[in-house]
Amino acid sequence: MKPMHAVFRDRQVCLDAPVDWSEGTSLLVTPQLPVRLDGDSGGHVIIVGFGLAGRGVADLLDRAKLPYTIIEKNPATVKTQQALGRDIIEGEAIDSRILMEAGLTTATILALTIPHEEAVLKATALARRLQPNIFIIARTNYSSQGMRASQLGADEVIKAEQAVALQFCEHLSRRIQRRSAGRTAARQS
Repeated sequence: MKPMHAVFRDRQVCLDAPVDWSEGTSLLVTPQLPVRLDGDSGGHVIIVGFGLAGRGVADLLDRAKLPYTIIEKNPATVKTQQALGRDIIEGEAIDSRILMEAGLTTATILALTIPHEEAVLKATALARRLQPNIFIIARTNYSSQGMRASQLGADEVIKAEQAVALQFCEHLSRRIQRRSAGRTAARQS
């Protein structure tokens, strides 16, 4: 069996293509990071925003034992996370001083996980200007803003409307497959 691409979310592995495996089929899943970080590179990840998306990125990096710094504008979140020992800075990524304090010049990845598109676009342009070699992954709500983020220097863009469309397709595909399997089983009886 050839390898397939899948994404882990909501405690489930979601494959990119439908399959007709029987219930209980065993799988070997090997997690992979999209970008390899070497200890020699001195690089770390900067996570902008510590909402659900930022926490997900931090969890991934914790499991991979990769260093990161968080930029968060909510003082209560900063205080709580500092008490837990996280490397977190209060501020916004549209401020070059905050990006530099987070270690932009030596960072390997900038993950802009905040839902505020204008801030994401400004931070993308600023970070690309200050650190041309950094890998920037940005979050936008709409595809049109995703294209702007790419034009401003984002290497990858997560577009909320596309993620929602994919979720609809995945859920409906599973529902249709179950109904189809039920009809096939009923005909075979």
